[in-house]
Amino acid sequence: MKQRICALYLALCAAFLCACGSFLNRSYSSSVPHSYSYFSSEDPSILRADNYQELVNALLLLIGSHAAEGTVRLYSAEDTADPSAAAERACEEVRQDTPMGAYAVEYLTYTIDTSAHNYTAISLTVGYRRTAEQVAAMVHTTGVSALYGLLPSAADSGAQELAVQVGHFDQSREEVCDAVARLQLQRVAAERGLSEEDLAELPEDEEPWQVCFYPEAGEAGIIEIILHKAEIEG
Repeated sequence: MKQRICALYLALCAAFLCACGSFLNRSYSSSVPHSYSYFSSEDPSILRADNYQELVNALLLLIGSHAAEGTVRLYSAEDTADPSAAAERACEEVRQDTPMGAYAVEYLTYTIDTSAHNYTAISLTVGYRRTAEQVAAMVHTTGVSALYGLLPSAADSGAQELAVQVGHFDQSREEVCDAVARLQLQRVAAERGLSEEDLAELPEDEEPWQVCFYPEAGEAGIIEIILHKAEIEG
């Protein structure tokens, strides 16, 4: 048990140091004063939240470290007067509306314990649709254009997929899809000794690169290019 707590503490600390600029940077949310009270002083494996925004941040820290479970001590605030409603709302927001949640999380479940006098303990279980290795392999860039430089290298290396977290989404989804399709067409033409004019469209024996955006609605924060879908599914 001690080893497990220690491992979770180290993972969460690492996530805290590197995630503030990526996991917690959410343009759709209102800004609130930053809190340094992420961990309970009694137990470093327990996270603390003093309001709704910090509850969302705590969930993102758990996901950033790929933790399977965790506990958040939610202290009373105006926007968390109903702890159960706040937990449900935060889990739904993280899973559907945040880039990392939409990309990596399959489900979030929780139980509520109100036996303490001054806080509510929210025990969380996280199911993932991406492995810890996939999350760790994600590339972080300031803009979408960097994706086009990374993609040929990923294809040359035989990568099955490329996931990029973008700080500023400065192109439309249609523009990204069109640019990725052009890159693949140029690559196939070069491999077959043809010009782009000679190869107007992708040959039938070539599987198109699949472009996915997370979250699906609104401004995307993560772009995933699946280069070899059959190999991933197999």
